[in-house]
Amino acid sequence: MSPVKRPVLWALGFLITGVMAGTNVFPVPFSPLVYVMLILFGVCVCGALHKRYRYWPVFLFALFLLAGVLRGVSRMETGIFIPESETEISLYGRVSDTGGLTAGGNRRVVVRAVYQGEPIRVMAYLQPHLPTVEIGQEIRMTGELLPLTRAANPGGYDAFLHLRTQKIDAIIRPTEVVAGDVHRNFNTAIRYVRDRIAAVFDSVLPHREAGIIRSMVLGDREALDRDLTEIYRVAGIRHILSISGLHITVLMLAVNAVLGKLIHPRKAGVATLIIMVLYCLMTGAATATVRAVFMGGALVFAKVLYRDYNLLTGISWACAALVLYEPLMVYNVGFQLSFGAVYGITLLTDPIERLLVWVRLPAYGKFRNGLAVSMAATFSTYVILAHHFYEIPLYSIFANVIIIPFVVALLVTGVVTGLVGLVWQPAAAVTGSVVFYILQLYEWVGRFFGALPFAVVRTGGGSVFVSLAGLAVLLIFAYVMNGFGTELKRRMPLLLFGIAALMLCVYLRDFPIRPQTTELDTLGNYTVHRRHNRVTVSGTGRGGENELLRYLDMRNVNRACALVITDWLRPQDIARILPVLGRVRVLYLPGNERLLPEALAKAVEANGITVIFY
Repeated sequence: MSPVKRPVLWALGFLITGVMAGTNVFPVPFSPLVYVMLILFGVCVCGALHKRYRYWPVFLFALFLLAGVLRGVSRMETGIFIPESETEISLYGRVSDTGGLTAGGNRRVVVRAVYQGEPIRVMAYLQPHLPTVEIGQEIRMTGELLPLTRAANPGGYDAFLHLRTQKIDAIIRPTEVVAGDVHRNFNTAIRYVRDRIAAVFDSVLPHREAGIIRSMVLGDREALDRDLTEIYRVAGIRHILSISGLHITVLMLAVNAVLGKLIHPRKAGVATLIIMVLYCLMTGAATATVRAVFMGGALVFAKVLYRDYNLLTGISWACAALVLYEPLMVYNVGFQLSFGAVYGITLLTDPIERLLVWVRLPAYGKFRNGLAVSMAATFSTYVILAHHFYEIPLYSIFANVIIIPFVVALLVTGVVTGLVGLVWQPAAAVTGSVVFYILQLYEWVGRFFGALPFAVVRTGGGSVFVSLAGLAVLLIFAYVMNGFGTELKRRMPLLLFGIAALMLCVYLRDFPIRPQTTELDTLGNYTVHRRHNRVTVSGTGRGGENELLRYLDMRNVNRACALVITDWLRPQDIARILPVLGRVRVLYLPGNERLLPEALAKAVEANGITVIFY
């Protein structure tokens, strides 16, 4: 056995550090010399580990660092060059995947095509009036081919990082589409099965419940009800809408248990792995699904080989494999939430349960353990949610304690309903009623906790230092609570120091010492001036208000001191300005009071805003 405890964790740490360096996430200009110095530093760290443990394979960690740098640098390249003169081109290819609808009603379609003699994958956004296409269908598109762009504003949508993780090279918004023949293959066959099962759900369940179970079982989010999704988000239970590790584990163990009754356990394990891989492909092979199948497969395969399974080692290998395959995945929110929750459960459950015992919580046995698991998963994802979404659902711990025990029944009956409905619709209606009532319970739980005061707390985010400090506090807590007696008392000051450092980082983020001026790249030319706790916004009011509100959320600005409109407001500008008014105290407008539009006057009075004309 290796004297280095958890060598896969060390390898994963070196790999992710290399990826972050190769993608230039650090605020310093990287050059080949800097990369060489980083590799030499990694070798020095490996030398220190070898001196401590006398184990020469630790030098392999430096190879993971090098692999991360090389993979990160290669993936940051756009892959294709699009001349500015080519404002409209025609692409011919074949549809490889179809996604859901955008907020504007356009359909996402991934097309494999050839551009400048090179094979590329293009994300096409088809408008509603264009022909509907399916997987395996030939397609000719005419439109403007656009490169993947980075976020124009702090906290904005980064199309490059998001779409490159899906192996997308460019975007096209076609004005004309010609659909051709459909070529049947393995992908079209398994998608046909998914569509048939989705049709069963639609026929035996109401629209809202059918959309939820389609998302949970099939990974099909197209039919999700937006209002119901918002209820789940506020309550902190939106994660059940995705095919998570819990879902895969339940399904995998259920399939393995059934097959184990029919055939030899080893054969049942192999058959289970094959079935779950096919299931992963059928549901679109999302990050959470691939990770869960990888981990669940390791669990089943360990049983096949009569070996013990270590969860921490299993998820680390799964994480390393995915990062090597797609380095930019480390910036994907779903990837971070997926692994963050599992790492949190692995590392924090026992320390939290000891804390519950220490504070003499009147809870025993499985309930206390379930509460500890829910708290571990929730606290570990709070850091990620705050960093990317600038808010946290405060009561998600309690909501998850209620809904998690019903997940097994919901998934099993959901799968049975879909499969039975393929051959016998009346029987599917009976099992579908169980799905309906469990989902009704979920909706009630979401509405109850979402209606409580402070259901969602705005935290601000986007700061790497604050996020790292929050992560450090969780790790320090796990270290401290693993001590007993005098050892626990000796470690406690370290936890207090970590909490104080986190609070200091949050304070410096929200109240910067030096004045800051941020110019947003919007049609309204908004500029945000910050000095300590005083924030002033100025702009023309001609567009970009959503980007402005997102920036204020990221900086945790509940209400700015003033909004200065530098140009005359047109009638079409009023509706865009209204949401911003709830976030300011004083409004400066050009002109005089007689020119103030009625809708704007009502909003000003409702929000208690002082209007100053100049």
